[in-house]
Amino acid sequence: MGFVTTYFRAVESARNDRIIHDPFAEPLTRKKQPEIETFVNEVLRKLYAFPENLIAIRTRYLDEALHHRDSRILQIVILGAGLDARAYRLGSLRGCHVLEVDQSSAVFEHKAEVIKEVHAPLVAHSVDCIVLNLAEAGLEANLMGHDFNPTMPTFWIMEGVLPYIERSSISELLKTIDYLSAPGSEFWADIPSQTFVDEQEWGQHAMKHGEDDPLHGVLCEIPWTLEMQASLKDADEHFGRPWTPIVSPRTKQAAPMFFICGIKPIPGAVVKQKMCPGIDFED
Repeated sequence: MGFVTTYFRAVESARNDRIIHDPFAEPLTRKKQPEIETFVNEVLRKLYAFPENLIAIRTRYLDEALHHRDSRILQIVILGAGLDARAYRLGSLRGCHVLEVDQSSAVFEHKAEVIKEVHAPLVAHSVDCIVLNLAEAGLEANLMGHDFNPTMPTFWIMEGVLPYIERSSISELLKTIDYLSAPGSEFWADIPSQTFVDEQEWGQHAMKHGEDDPLHGVLCEIPWTLEMQASLKDADEHFGRPWTPIVSPRTKQAAPMFFICGIKPIPGAVVKQKMCPGIDFED
């Protein structure tokens, strides 16, 4: 998770009607605030007028998924973690071993400095930072080298990750996740619609991977039960926040984002569990 995403979390946290609260987002982005605001106003708002709402809603849905996960899951892996501060702000991670994976050692170093400066207490039991490019091999070895236990169920977070990886690399990443996951493990991922990949629509801001039917796409390459937690396709309210759909610049058609939850089945057992709010898994 980069500086822009964290900046939007800071903006949301300052609102009286906020739907998330990340007290560390503002100090984490304070030094870069002027250049971030320039980028937001000169670039992002020309593509979508309310980018802060997208980040706030996405953040809240993931926070809810973590809160409603199986309480026996005490091992959390955050892929593309960057400046994510959930290990310091979410009570639902109390007692958990959090493993953060990101390709930038500089981002981890910056976060560690800020967390120390603000005297932030660790809510999770422990946190380990792993420097790794997710598009390359090495996830298994790096996790195992930081006390990851593959016999314990894991919650895998892929927030803002899959859109920026080629499908072939996503397939390999999912195979590794499946291999390392004990039955009952869960994941959360966001996937944009296919239109976000179109360079004619988005130019240099086009993403690398998108799907119009994510329940029957790349996530199906591993034998997990999938459910759509939410779709940001139509005008609606999410946690009381009005949502205005993203519209493609050229066709003016809605360009939805999808939030997907997955659970690795437990063989020989019937599991009925609300993994995400409002979701019931069929036998």
